[in-house]
Amino acid sequence: MLEKARLVSGFLKYKYLKRGPFYASYNVTFRCNSRCTYCDYWKSEPPELGTADALKIVDRIAESGAPMMDFSGGEPLLRNDMVELAKRAKEDGMLATMNTSGLIRKEAVIKELSRYLDTVTISLDGLPDVHDEQRGIKGAFVRSVGTMKLYKAAGLRVGINLVITRRNADTLQEFFDYIADSVDFITVQPVNPSVKFKFSDEAMRALISMKDKGKLPLDYKYIMGIRDYFDGNFTKVCEATKLYFAVDPMGQLTACPPRHDIKLGSLLEKGFWELLDEHGAEAMKEIDRCSGCYLACTVGWSYQMDSPLITSAYNGARTYLSH
Repeated sequence: MLEKARLVSGFLKYKYLKRGPFYASYNVTFRCNSRCTYCDYWKSEPPELGTADALKIVDRIAESGAPMMDFSGGEPLLRNDMVELAKRAKEDGMLATMNTSGLIRKEAVIKELSRYLDTVTISLDGLPDVHDEQRGIKGAFVRSVGTMKLYKAAGLRVGINLVITRRNADTLQEFFDYIADSVDFITVQPVNPSVKFKFSDEAMRALISMKDKGKLPLDYKYIMGIRDYFDGNFTKVCEATKLYFAVDPMGQLTACPPRHDIKLGSLLEKGFWELLDEHGAEAMKEIDRCSGCYLACTVGWSYQMDSPLITSAYNGARTYLSH
């Protein structure tokens, strides 16, 4: 119950007082066993913190006041201590989620994670041929779907995240018809950085259909803006360090999930608010120069919070609650 109360409190504070942060993304590793065509994390293996220091980072995130955190990467399960990190997040009273490719399938770990995580999001970019091509791994779709079923069987809420590209845009409806009944929610976001192409009416109808059915926990404004993003006509929306922040594998506080280069200092040495006081102004200059993104974990949350309906943002967050 603690994390739910904290979630409601965090939502109300940001919605009406603009006091955050509400959400934090901890990239526990940049190592990755996928070979995605639109990402280069897998091309290198930068250093990352050991377990003791990573646990300190989870504590620091909790101290920031953020009610919700996501374990991401890279592939988080390439670390051997994800159960310990998830347990600490739960002990600290946060709603905890994890993004994974689903390629790593360890049933004992899945059962343990189900005790501490509220949701797991599996990366699926479409039907088998499309997904395997974009993720660069033959057989990835079949394995990821199989892993997804194990998380469901363990009692977790399980969703998928789909990166929209030119390759999969026109097969969205076919994919949703296949997968929708097997998952609790579906999130989507356009590939970042953007590649211009015409996002068809058919593709837009597929997204709206999932929203109308309650499967897509994104605001209609965000969904409708995807077409503008691919046209190159989107308006920058950014609440970095205010609504959300990120932490890189070495414990560096960064302004937001996509801009790992905008660093404010080490969370091992100082807390979120101290680093923000010391380096926030300089970070904001870099943020102002940024051309913007259109990710579900940045702009998506901003539109949820900006909705005139009090239930909109809270319902978006409730998607990640297991009970």
